[in-house]
Amino acid sequence: MLLFEELAGRNMLVRQGHLVWDQMDLENIAERFGTPLYVYSELRLHQNARQLTEAFRQRGIAAGIFYPSRACSNLAILESIRATGIGVEVDSTGELMKALTAGFTPDRILVTGAGKSRTLLQLAVERGVRAVSTDSVSELETVADVARAMSRRINLLLEIDPGLSFPRYKPPTTYYLKSGADRYDIFPVIERALQTEQIWIKGIHLQVGAHTWTPHTLLTAGRVALDILDEIERNFGLILDWIFFGGELPAARNDLGLFTADATAEEEHDNDSSIAEALAQLLSGFRRPLTAVFSPGRRLVDDAGILLTTVRQVKTKSVRDEEGNVTDLVHWLIVDAGSNILSHAADRTAIHPAWSVTRADLRHETRFKIGGPLYDPRDYFRCGTQGSEYYLLPAETRAGDRLAFLDVGAYSLDYMSEANSLPRAGAVLIRKNGHMHMIRHPDTYRDLIESDVFPGKYKKKPRSSTRSIKL
Repeated sequence: MLLFEELAGRNMLVRQGHLVWDQMDLENIAERFGTPLYVYSELRLHQNARQLTEAFRQRGIAAGIFYPSRACSNLAILESIRATGIGVEVDSTGELMKALTAGFTPDRILVTGAGKSRTLLQLAVERGVRAVSTDSVSELETVADVARAMSRRINLLLEIDPGLSFPRYKPPTTYYLKSGADRYDIFPVIERALQTEQIWIKGIHLQVGAHTWTPHTLLTAGRVALDILDEIERNFGLILDWIFFGGELPAARNDLGLFTADATAEEEHDNDSSIAEALAQLLSGFRRPLTAVFSPGRRLVDDAGILLTTVRQVKTKSVRDEEGNVTDLVHWLIVDAGSNILSHAADRTAIHPAWSVTRADLRHETRFKIGGPLYDPRDYFRCGTQGSEYYLLPAETRAGDRLAFLDVGAYSLDYMSEANSLPRAGAVLIRKNGHMHMIRHPDTYRDLIESDVFPGKYKKKPRSSTRSIKL
């Protein structure tokens, strides 16, 4: 059923039968730039940032927000994030270079991630980033060596795995999470850090992987974090004032009445206010002020991005019993984007409603399954209505129609692949001033062979493996 009021909650409307976002006709955008195509809304992104920071401000919480670049490291998106005043979290040399190029000052950059290269650490120390997270003595040795060689000081966050079990993650995180030192094994890291005068320990980084915080789990993990701060103070006399809660914050989605099969989905849809309330409750019981740090990717950029696709094929397949009698009909749509473009298309816990762009004013009541163009039977979308593999779309849907997959702004653009030698998609950004800009060119077929080296007609001289980090 078409719910116009819920579309309005996404800055969307229906005009002349087409789906319109930020006053831009998505059918016209698809016609102009082609599909598959990612479309981002700067207005939505800034709304998300403002709502999140305001929730913490209203409760008097000193909260640091650092956008994880891995969620979408496109330079235009990073520049738009920077304009909100939020910081950025980077995990690689490339992400750090992009953040600097986008205009982030070093004091608004955190460096995290497993197995950080010496090149990354050298650039981080040279530029004087806000802090570097580490979870082992071996990596700390490299940090200390780099800082000493440059005669620079660097702030350090102790990355700790609290070993907790969360709804989606049982057994505890220590069984599947590579990042973070065991809370009881962090003391050797501290002892080594205290031997290097160039290193200042600023706080702890609570590593829980890809978990999405709820008020309950935030309080549970937060109490462990406060206990760890107490242990560090008792044993080393260190007064640390930062707790970096790794993981996601709940996305403030308007789901158009479509839900996932995930049993924790309802719990994870707590809004900014409930998270802020839980955090205020946690911090109010501690004996000194603390700064809580978060790196929300999905919360900031997920519903700020959609994927436009074109229907290539419409067909119906019969389901028959052992006697050959038809028991059901499966209506299929084959579109020009699959798991090569939307890598988490088959993730049953994701929420990506599909909406007709071409026939947006018609009733969305017919069940369709949607597949991509890859020659792979697993290449179909599995995050449809009520957690099923079906999507509700107009019965009149035809080849050539455009569809929009919503809530795909995070962890999509950077995770595209060249599976089946299909070009990766381009992207455009609708600016707050109403202008629209191409922010990523789609791959050409020439791009698909440009990096390959082989004897023969197209033989090229191999590129040097040395990579410059000059900006």
